[in-house]
Parts: sequence; C-alpha cells; structure tokens
Amino acid sequence: MSLRCGVIGCGTIAFWTHLRLLGKMPGVRLVAAADPDPAARQRAQQLTGLVIDNDSAALLARPDVDAVIISSPSGLHSSLAIDAARAGKHIYLEKPIAIDAASVAGLESAVGLAGVRFATGFNRRHHPLFVEARRLLDAGTIGRVRAVFSSFCEPVNAEGMPGWKRKRASGGGSLLDLGSHHVDLLRWFLRAEVTASEGRLGSLVTEHDDAWLRLRFSSGAEASGYFSFRAGRADFFEFVGETGTLRVDRHLGSLTPRLSRRHGYGVRSARMAGGRDLWAWRLLRLARPSYDPSYRNALQAFVNGGASATLEDGRRSLEAILTAEQSCASC
Repeated sequence: MSLRCGVIGCGTIAFWTHLRLLGKMPGVRLVAAADPDPAARQRAQQLTGLVIDNDSAALLARPDVDAVIISSPSGLHSSLAIDAARAGKHIYLEKPIAIDAASVAGLESAVGLAGVRFATGFNRRHHPLFVEARRLLDAGTIGRVRAVFSSFCEPVNAEGMPGWKRKRASGGGSLLDLGSHHVDLLRWFLRAEVTASEGRLGSLVTEHDDAWLRLRFSSGAEASGYFSFRAGRADFFEFVGETGTLRVDRHLGSLTPRLSRRHGYGVRSARMAGGRDLWAWRLLRLARPSYDPSYRNALQAFVNGGASATLEDGRRSLEAILTAEQSCASC
C-alpha cells in the first residue's frame, strides 16, 4: 500500500524537488499540498494537477494523508511539525527543525506522545559523494581525523531573497540555513558528537549572512567552517588525518585522498575506485550539471519507513548552531 503524502510549503525546494519527486517515486502517492502564498499555490497546481490548500490545518485534517513533508520557512518548521504530530501524521521535516531550543523541546514532546515516524531533511547524508567519503574515513584511509576545514556558500541576491531569510528571528542566517548541513555531516562523517561550539557572525547585507564556525568533537577532532550568502559558491570538506588528507568537493564531484609518498618527500594521490552510485552520479552530471540524487534518496528512505537523520540529529545540529550564536552575541 502506498504512503499517502502531503506537502506543506510549496516554495522553491518543494517546487523543484519534493513535489516532482513524490509524483514519481515507488511506494508513495502525492495527494495534497498547502501554501498561503497564491503564487506558490498556482505553480504547484500547474505542476501537480492537485487543488492546493491555502491552510495547512485543512491538509492535516484530511483522512487520506498519512505523512507530510514540511518545507515551509524555517521559522514555521517546529510549529507545523507539532501540528502534524498531533494530527497523527508521519513527518519529514526540512532542516533546521526549529530556530530555538524551546521549540525543539515542544516538538520532541509532541512526536513522542503521538508515536509517529520522524525524519530530519539532512538529505546530503544520502549523496553518493559523501557516502563514499564516509566509507573511506571509516576504512582508515587517512588514519584518525585530527582536523577538518569546510565551507558551504550559496550567493543569493538580496533583492531575490525571501523576506524570512533576511532576519534571524524568522529563521534566516547562513549558520541556520547552510551551517546546519555541515554540522550534521561532520557528526555523521566522524561518528562523534560536538563537545564545544563557537562562532563569529557578520551581517553584510542581510542579518547573519556571513559566518565562521569552530567545533570540537568527542573524537578529539576540531573543525573550522565558513558559511555565507555573500561569497562564491562552495561546498567542500578537507579532512586532515594522521596519515593523509581527504578533500571532498560536491560542486567538482571530486574525492581526493592524498598520502605520503612511499619513497622521498611529498604526497601522492591514492587510488580510489568508488562505488556504482558515485560513478552513476558523475555520469548523469555530464548532461545535468545540477543533478543531485540525495533529495530523492532521503525521501525514499522516509517513504520506505526509515530515516538516516532522526529528530535527535536535528536537535544536535541546532544545539551546535545556537551555542555558536550565543558565543558571539556580544561581537
């Protein structure tokens, strides 16, 4: 029997990914969607052929909806997810799961009482490049990781930025929007928890649109990251291990382990065959440079009854972001 899904929030991410994917994936049927914005409703209706509700409450009241994908503005994530849990719907919630600690506590309580399934939308855990990078790290290719340098930047024209993304109070800011992905991936890559977090925030054009983040992990590794809406496009990790380094660059599609030369001074690139999924992604990118299978893979895992990123994962990522923000409240 197919899982009957509704989508709450029909903005950019839903229009280009969720609504399109759910109409084609096995084991799921898209039956409803909702958005208060008339323009978003019109686009979604033209795409799906569904009548789009203007009120999430109407969607949640429908008996033919088993689960919801919530892709609203970040400031609404926790309240909509709480409403969905109370309505008995399974939940796939885009990150961040909330914008403050109190909202997370309310969400955890509601989900626990309802007993519904919950997945946090950290789709990049399902990206073939990152899956292969984690396999190499687990295999000890570069030894124990001592340090990580990373950056995730998405340049956005201020005039084209949604109003809610311009203010931290409504869920905006590069740490919440971009940094949350890397915090989660670092926990996942290193199989370790964040033990300390500090940051530095800048507001160049919109609030918190530029940020540095420094993390310490229970494994002993430290990470430094830069996240911005005002810098050139980037999404990479550079792992420094005891016996080598590993650079992972999503935009280049590259995965580069470097080890010490067997003879003489310097480094050499290690051979890396990679799995079938990684090479399939690289091949498809030749025709579709922006192709990213991680969204589909993450949604399919949810539809199949599982989730690689849980509510706890969403909470731990947010806790690191909130701690970093608090560390530079006076800067």
